[in-house]
Amino acid sequence: MSGGRVAKLHGRTAVVTGAGGGIGRGIALALAAEGANVVIAARRRVTGEETAALIRAERGAALALECDVSQQTHVDEAIAATIAAYGTLDIVVHNANAGESAMPIALESINDANWMSQAAVAWDAAFFLARAAHVHLKKSGRGRFIMLGSCFGLHGAAMNPIYAALKGGDRGFVKALAREWGPDAITVNAIEPAAATEPTEVFFNQYPEVRAKYLANFPMGRLGRPREDIGRAVASLCFDDFGFVTAQSIQVDGGLFTAL
Repeated sequence: MSGGRVAKLHGRTAVVTGAGGGIGRGIALALAAEGANVVIAARRRVTGEETAALIRAERGAALALECDVSQQTHVDEAIAATIAAYGTLDIVVHNANAGESAMPIALESINDANWMSQAAVAWDAAFFLARAAHVHLKKSGRGRFIMLGSCFGLHGAAMNPIYAALKGGDRGFVKALAREWGPDAITVNAIEPAAATEPTEVFFNQYPEVRAKYLANFPMGRLGRPREDIGRAVASLCFDDFGFVTAQSIQVDGGLFTAL
């Protein structure tokens, strides 16, 4: 898949959650393009298989697993299946988000179920993944644990307090794990992307005037591309070149939030 150039992740294995579409799919494709074996942990097997087929079409190695990351047994089984298939685990990317996290909701309208469903995917899953993957990442000698954060966790988000709180908490988890796992040669980082996905494109196609106003906030003049911009940023953090970068939350947003 590397087009004749050296694939910097050749022989390494990555698990990417929520890689059945959108940014997760872009990350999976970018990792595979650098030679990694990619395990797609998707809530729906059919979307995971679609991503795997795209990787295989470019002569990459991929395995699609149906995995509800909010369930500890599913996560444990996914990690076990990864080791059974490839014998190693070097990279974990926790990209999955609860679907309702993108829906605006005022604090007074939030019930316990709203909170729990989002926290299960953001926090519970991160804990399950970290616990199941640690021993394998340590054995790798160059492990990478990467979370998809959000600028909402930095500046807050009106009408979305659950998501803002959870993403703010992710930053603390990243820093804590980076301190704990540094001696094991595992780096732990987050990226905070601004990217065009299918839902955003549908919305902007309906409201082109909103799109124009929003894009005016980007110094780069556009939204990020899931594979080329976000995926390659994640892949780069997995290179040996970035082995001394840890505990960071990196904006991959074309300069949208320059004050953060």
